[in-house]
Amino acid sequence: MSQFTHSIKVPTQYKATAKILKAAIEKQKSIKSLIFEEKHARVRSLQAVLKHYSDNRGAVDNAIEETGLLKDNPNLDSALAKVLVTELIFGRGELNGESRPVQTVRLYKERLQQAVSSVEYQKKEPNPRYVRINTNLLSIADALDYLYGEEWRRKQLAADATYADFLVAIRTLEEDEFLIDIHVEGVLIFHSKWSHYWASHDYVRSKKFILQNKATCLAAELLAPPVGSTVLDMCAAPGMKTLHLCNVMQNQGRIYAVEQSKERYKALCDITNEAGCQIVTPILGDALTMDSTKCPDVEYVLVDPSCSGNGMQSRISVSDEQKDDKRLYKLAGLQIKILSHAMSAFPNVKRIVYCTCSLWKEENEQVVQRCLQLNPLFKLLSCKKALRNKWQNVGDKEYVKIGKNCLYCLPDHDLTDGIFLALFEKRQENDCE
Repeated sequence: MSQFTHSIKVPTQYKATAKILKAAIEKQKSIKSLIFEEKHARVRSLQAVLKHYSDNRGAVDNAIEETGLLKDNPNLDSALAKVLVTELIFGRGELNGESRPVQTVRLYKERLQQAVSSVEYQKKEPNPRYVRINTNLLSIADALDYLYGEEWRRKQLAADATYADFLVAIRTLEEDEFLIDIHVEGVLIFHSKWSHYWASHDYVRSKKFILQNKATCLAAELLAPPVGSTVLDMCAAPGMKTLHLCNVMQNQGRIYAVEQSKERYKALCDITNEAGCQIVTPILGDALTMDSTKCPDVEYVLVDPSCSGNGMQSRISVSDEQKDDKRLYKLAGLQIKILSHAMSAFPNVKRIVYCTCSLWKEENEQVVQRCLQLNPLFKLLSCKKALRNKWQNVGDKEYVKIGKNCLYCLPDHDLTDGIFLALFEKRQENDCE
């Protein structure tokens, strides 16, 4: 190995990414949180490497084992090896620099590729790219004119198209076509090939277009606060749903947007300012301390609390995720507290939407059931009816009068992130149902 020059350092982005991966593996920390905390700018750009490793973890680990990469090179850090192999085989296909670890992994490229190709790995078909028009800055008509000018073709649906027809249309999108969503105004759907194209597009950078999964857009769609109303977003950062609520309200009224984390609060302030949200009042604080004195006249509430997040397709995982009953118990306890607080602390509230990016019943139907028991002044409305019956996946029927009224977005069926939603309405005095 005398051909290596020991003084050449490993590029900073690889070292920083390996540091995050190592912490995630050894300390079972969330990669998303670790990336968010990392101050080095390039690490965010290499989030793609961590996602590639998450998606192809079995193939990468097997290739490293089969080729003897770590066994032959005991001084090569395991996490750094995983990052470099991922970038070389599943990422850019090349590595930067001439450091010893980089050159070592390069020498194994052919053997690594053979190891990967010798085993069948189930490759999941990516979901489409959803792009939502920020109507604070760009009208829907102008957005469509822009797309036509760029030679995109709109795929039309028949007037009597069903939800099943709509899903078929998404699956059969040509690369130069786009669809307009049938549930949420201003949501455009593109072939998955264009994910990276839109991620770096000028209209996205300028916040005219917002990259927001269709499933998370359903929260504001179901809450449907009228123009001029007063809304509370209890767990608001990073602000995508807050911005969507602002669009639904045509930037008229007031939105109190609460966030407890200082860093996430700053991100919330940044995006709402950049996106032209004139009606948002960001609040740094604990949602459980908010009441009608701090947030007066609240009529509509969005409750989107911390959850296990196992429904997120962009989730980066470095281990086989198993159900953690203790963690779910703690999360559900907090979720019940926040949702019950929304029901009891704001006397003028009319509607509440509860939303998680979890597919576990403990965080969903069971939380809804308990909050209805604690707050009999509220009832569930049918999410399916609110979406004009153009939806199929609802909650568990074992939860009587609850499951059928809740809604699930299921990744493999609905081609979205995995999301749960429930819509509550405050009973009128004569409503004894």
